[in-house]
Amino acid sequence: MSVAEPKKQHENLHHSFPHEMVTPRAVLVGLGCSLILGVADPYANMIIKGSYLGSNFTPIGVVFLFAIIVGIINTLLRVANPRYALSPGELAVVYIMSLIASAIPSYGLTEVLLPAMASMYYATPENKWFETIVPNLESWLMPQNPDTIRAFFEGLPQGGSIPWGDWVTPLAAWLSFVLVLYFVIFCITVILRKQWIERERLVFPLVKLPTEMIALGEEAHTSPVAAFFRNKVMWTGFLIPFMINSWNSIHNYIYFFPTIDFTESIGLFNNQLVLPINLSFPLLGFGYLLSLEVSFSLWLFFLISRIQNLINAMFGIDVAGNTTLPGTHQMFGALFVLVLFGLWMARGHLKDVVRKAFTGDPSVDDSNECLSYRLAVIGGGLGLLFLLGWLMMIGMAWWLAIFLLGLVLIIYIGFARIVAEGGVIFAETLNPQDFMIHGFTGPFLGPRNLVSIGLTKFWMTHTRTLIMPSMANSLKLADSARIKNQLRLTVAMGLAVIGSLAGSIYAVMYLAYEYGGINLNWHFFGELQQNRFNYYAATINATSDPTGRWFFFGMGGGIMWLLMIMRQTFIWWPLHFIGFPVGASAPLAAGWFSIFMAWMLKGLILKYGGVNIYRAMLPFFLGLILGEFVSAGLWVIIDGLTGITGHVIFN
Repeated sequence: MSVAEPKKQHENLHHSFPHEMVTPRAVLVGLGCSLILGVADPYANMIIKGSYLGSNFTPIGVVFLFAIIVGIINTLLRVANPRYALSPGELAVVYIMSLIASAIPSYGLTEVLLPAMASMYYATPENKWFETIVPNLESWLMPQNPDTIRAFFEGLPQGGSIPWGDWVTPLAAWLSFVLVLYFVIFCITVILRKQWIERERLVFPLVKLPTEMIALGEEAHTSPVAAFFRNKVMWTGFLIPFMINSWNSIHNYIYFFPTIDFTESIGLFNNQLVLPINLSFPLLGFGYLLSLEVSFSLWLFFLISRIQNLINAMFGIDVAGNTTLPGTHQMFGALFVLVLFGLWMARGHLKDVVRKAFTGDPSVDDSNECLSYRLAVIGGGLGLLFLLGWLMMIGMAWWLAIFLLGLVLIIYIGFARIVAEGGVIFAETLNPQDFMIHGFTGPFLGPRNLVSIGLTKFWMTHTRTLIMPSMANSLKLADSARIKNQLRLTVAMGLAVIGSLAGSIYAVMYLAYEYGGINLNWHFFGELQQNRFNYYAATINATSDPTGRWFFFGMGGGIMWLLMIMRQTFIWWPLHFIGFPVGASAPLAAGWFSIFMAWMLKGLILKYGGVNIYRAMLPFFLGLILGEFVSAGLWVIIDGLTGITGHVIFN
C-alpha cells in the first residue's frame, strides 16, 4: 500500500458519514441493544450453552444484532421514509454502545462475579474454607443469609422470590469498585487516544467491519441498501461459513446427518509436539486485515512457543511443576515491556497531556476528546486512590494493592495496544493475581492477602473479555465516523455500561434462582468458584522457590525489548513484536493456522494481483466474518426456541 492510502481512506470516510450527531434516538437504540446483550448473553451461556455471544473483542452478539439493524431494519426505514433511517454517524453510536456493553455480561464481569459472591456455598470441612478463607472475608462483600446463598445455587422453593435485600450491600460494594475502575480505564483510553490514532496511526483492524457496514457509498441516493450489503463479493464470502454452519447444525436435530469438519491435528516427535489444525472463517477474515508482518509474527511465535514447551519437557525445565508456565511468564514479561516501551514512545504526548491538565496550555488541543485532559488526569488519579483504598479495606496490604493495580493497568493497556495493532479477537496472558502468588508465594503473602487477591480475581478472570480494547476500538470508530459531540458520546458509553450491568445482573440472578446455579453453566457456577478458593486455601501454607518464575519473566521482557529495538532500527526486520506477548496463549492454538492461511493468501494476492486486487477481495474476507457470526447468532436463537443445548459454532 502507498503512504498516501490512510489519508485517502480518511477522506472517503468523511464522504461516507454526512451526519455526526449523537442523537437521542441513536442513544436510545444503543441503550436497547445494551439491555438486549446484557440479558441475551447470560441466557445463551446458562440455558442454551451455545456460542458465546460476548467472549471476545468483536463479539458475535454485537455483530449479529448490528447486522440486523443496518442490513434489515435501517434498510426498511429508508424505503418507508429516509428521514426515519439512522445516519451512518448514528449507526456508529449504536455499534459503540453495543461494543462497550458486550464486555460486561460474560467473562468481563457479571457471570463470574455474582456466583463468586455466593461461593461460600462450596465451603465444607474437607476443603477447610471455614478455617482458611471465611475468617479473612469482609461480611459486606457477600450475602450473609445461608438460605439466600443456597437458593442461588439450588433454586427458590415454590412461590419464593429473589431476595434482593440480601444482595443490596455486596452489590453496592462491588459495583462501586467496578464503576470507578471502568472510569479510570476510560480516562487512560482518552489520554492515549491521540497517540494511538493520530500520531502512531495504529491500524485497528477490528473496526474495519462496522466501518464498512455503515458506509453509505457513492450510490446512496439511488439505493436504500448500504453499499456493503450490495456487494456480491461480500455475499460470496458470507455464504461459505453460513451454509457450512447451517449444514453442520442439522446434525444436532438429525444425529446421523453428516458434518463438514475443518479440525485436525499434527503430531510430531512421537506426539510430543502436537499442532492443532483448525480453519476458522472469522480468523481468516480478520487475518486478512492485518499487515503481513503482524500475521507472520502471530503464527510464528505460536510455533516457537510449542517448540519451547517441547524443549522444556525434554530437559525437565518447569515452573511450579508445569512445563508450559515458562512461556506464560515470558508472555507476561513481554507485555510489561510492551506497555513501558509504548509509554516511553508516547512521552512527548503524555507531557502535553499533563501540561494541559495542570496549566491549561492553549497550544495543546483536547477539544476532540471525550473528556478534557484535566478531568482525565485528575479524575483518573482520584479514581486510582479510591481503588487503592477499597483494596486495603478488603484486607490487602497497601504495597500489594499498588502492585496489583499496576499489573492490572499493564494488562488493560497492553491488550488494548495488541488489539489496536494486532487485530486479535481474543488472547490470553497470565492473570495478575496468579502472577503475584507465583512471584511471592503463599506464606510470604499471608492468609488475608491471599484471600483478598482471590476476591479481586473475580473481576478479572479472563483476558479475552476486557473493556479497554472495546473502548479503544470505540474511539477509533468515532474518529472514523467524525463524531464531534464527544461529551454526548461519553454519556452514551456510560449509559451502555449501566444498561448492560442492569440487564446482566437481573438475568443471572433470575436464572440462578429460577433454575439453580448448579443446573446452569458449571464452568461459571462451579468450576471457577471451587477451583479458585481451593487453590488459595492450599497455597496459604505452600512453599516454593519463585526464582525460576522471575527468571522467565525477565527473559520475556528482554526478548521483547530486543524485538522492539530491532523493528525500530532495521527496516528489513521481518518480525513484529506484537506477536510475542500472545504467542504462547491458548487462543492462538485455535487460531494460528487460520492466521497462517490469511498471511499466505494476502501475500500471494499482493504479489501477483497488487493493491487493487487486495482491495477488491476485502469484502470477501469481511463476508467470512459476517457469515460466521450471523449464522452463530441465528442458531443460538433457533436452538433456544427448539430446546437444543450445547451447540457451539464459534466461541
